[in-house]
Amino acid sequence: MADVSFAAGIDTDDPEALVSALMAPPFAYDPYRVASRLRELAPMFRSEMGFWFASDFASCQDVFRSQDVGQGLNTARLEQDPRFATSESLQMFGRMLPFMDPPDHTRLRQLLNPFFTPKAIGESRPYTQALVDRLLDDMEAKGGGDLVADFAEHIPVAVVCQLLGGMGDNDQGQCRAWSEMLVEAVHPVCTEEMMEHADAAARDFSDYFRSLVAQHDGKGDDVMNTLVRAHSEGRVDEDELLATATTLVGAAYHNTRNHIATGIFTVLQHPGELAKLRADPSLARVATEEVLRYEPPVQLTLPRLALVDTRIGDVEVPAGEQVCGFLNGAGRDPTRYERPDEFDITRTDGGSLALAYGIHVCIGAAMARMEGEIALRSFFTRFADVDLVDREPVLDEPGLPSTRGFKRIEVEIRA
Repeated sequence: MADVSFAAGIDTDDPEALVSALMAPPFAYDPYRVASRLRELAPMFRSEMGFWFASDFASCQDVFRSQDVGQGLNTARLEQDPRFATSESLQMFGRMLPFMDPPDHTRLRQLLNPFFTPKAIGESRPYTQALVDRLLDDMEAKGGGDLVADFAEHIPVAVVCQLLGGMGDNDQGQCRAWSEMLVEAVHPVCTEEMMEHADAAARDFSDYFRSLVAQHDGKGDDVMNTLVRAHSEGRVDEDELLATATTLVGAAYHNTRNHIATGIFTVLQHPGELAKLRADPSLARVATEEVLRYEPPVQLTLPRLALVDTRIGDVEVPAGEQVCGFLNGAGRDPTRYERPDEFDITRTDGGSLALAYGIHVCIGAAMARMEGEIALRSFFTRFADVDLVDREPVLDEPGLPSTRGFKRIEVEIRA
């Protein structure tokens, strides 16, 4: 059953209370109703927390695409943490792509872009399909299992590790564990214990990738050899190399794991859409897009800084102010989507901001879509009779309010 510590929702016309319900515990179990009410009342709202919050599609899109809104503030915020000087994890986050602005962001992005085009990702489809089939074999043999631990969490790390040049199964498992620990450093409330976990993971990731670097001469055409070659040519420093490799593994793991598991769960909750997908498995591609809109794995953008007085939506945001976007509100905006609260895998007005937009669009967007499509199509093609054991699974509270997923989603599979 759902964790009763999560409020079911909030009925109020006070935007501040709505923001609080989305940002602080007890979190709303259904954030979409809360974000939609905020969007109706104040699509751009300056909270007492000191942030502007965008909750409609147009304003959130402006947050992503405006050249007058910078991302580097997040690095400054990390550096202002009194623990920064001794924290390996905070220092590593400061060298990661999501925390950079041009020209450093552009320099690293151009290095990686060739590996993440739709054509390049298409070359990973056979590997991904074989991996998914093996995981489904195991679930079938057991008569079911946990969509998170037994299926979704194994896919993204394995695929990105193969792109990096190949890692063993034990290494992939260790990378998943380190990723869980590392992300604790950027939780809105990071305790000393959480920081110790994150710092240990940052050290382990760095040691691991240093050992991989030593095994590569920069002559191959995979991601790791490309990074090694760029380092030898002085185009990236060691900290950037290690942080970039860690980013690819960590970012791939959390968001795509949640997307895949939540996607299957969402389809199972909508029998009419499930029937459509079973009748026409080619709808898996559109279904993946609809899951990203309807249940975005990232619910809240990182804060961004207005570099000059900037118009976002219908509001002039003064220079120096910070802006966040509620993607759970943007994805249900009736000015962008017809019937926004309906899950429809044949939707013709799809697309979303779930994987960001503009220069900061998720570099692994094509990979995430490919993995989601294969997972959805393969799961529902393989299993004709599936039941949810718990229709209100427990939310993964440590990820909130930034990301949304579930601790486990148990299913029963009948032959």
